Amino acid sequence: MTKHLSPTRRAFLSGCTGALLSQPREYQRGGMVFRRLGQTGMDVSLLSFGSHTDPKDRKPAGRGKTVLTPEGQARRDRIISRAFDLGVNLLDVYDSEGQWEPAARLVHQKRNQVLISLAHEVRRQDLERAAKLFSHVDLYRFHAAEIDGPTLETWDLLRKAKEAGVIRAIGIATHIEPTMTRALDELEGLDYLFFPYNFIHARADYGEFLPRAARQGVGLIAMKPLASGSIMRLDPRARAGAAPEFERLQLWQRGNRPILPAAVAELTKSLDRLPDETLCMAAMRFVFSRQFLSAAITGMFEDRLLDDNYQALMRYRETRPEERSALDAARQMAAATGSGWLPAGYRWLDGQWRP
Repeated sequence: MTKHLSPTRRAFLSGCTGALLSQPREYQRGGMVFRRLGQTGMDVSLLSFGSHTDPKDRKPAGRGKTVLTPEGQARRDRIISRAFDLGVNLLDVYDSEGQWEPAARLVHQKRNQVLISLAHEVRRQDLERAAKLFSHVDLYRFHAAEIDGPTLETWDLLRKAKEAGVIRAIGIATHIEPTMTRALDELEGLDYLFFPYNFIHARADYGEFLPRAARQGVGLIAMKPLASGSIMRLDPRARAGAAPEFERLQLWQRGNRPILPAAVAELTKSLDRLPDETLCMAAMRFVFSRQFLSAAITGMFEDRLLDDNYQALMRYRETRPEERSALDAARQMAAATGSGWLPAGYRWLDGQWRP
């Protein structure tokens, strides 16, 4: 398929060197960094707000669906509003967690300033409902384990919705490396792709996918930059009161005590050289520094997580030797536990994404 470029985009590409083509256009406003998402014409905040809600605030709301308690919803809305004030402009929303309507209410007064990203529900009635709630959808994706017949049928629905002006950009999320490369070949009009990426699970750095995506102008968004929160569990300096992470860390360390002391000691020593930095801040800065990524999207259930992630943007281009030592020690600590540092439902990250 021939891709038709706008005059502005064509001029930009023709003026770039081959090396620059692999890096999204970037600028900074206040403390937030923005990068262009592929060829979509949209500039997204490097730190973006993830879709998952806090499990402790969820309550069942029908088959396969949850909503938040009133208190939990109020807290989430407050944290999202504060993220907007800090410059975050991409909000990812799951209907399965009851967030379409709350998000629509939250962004109503600033719809032209916020990019709405939806996922998974791609039936015709879902697309119509989304358009009614948000007037349009900026990013829409679904999860694909492989590029098969059902995937192509769902893709055609998204393509038609984009052609109708209901959606601005369409993509997929996948946890499987070969599927990422096949998507570049077989999904006509692919605008962007979500894939797992963090300092431990960075196998994409060594394959053919990244340069190919850059050549084709496909935007890249990192999901699981903190391995679904599990990187918090590797931090021996987790602060008391940072429940539930701190409590889980203590149980986990006791259960693995025979193999961990040396690894924990080395990581602690490395982190002690970073008195104002948490392991998660170093981990987020690692992802932010990857110039081929347009955004890193992560769930933030507490103000301190938003604060730490935002602080990690400071000097995101620079990685100090102390930070490299801390990340290396954390990799060794994770390796010493096998996949035990990850929840059972996410141990596929080690199997599929560890280099």
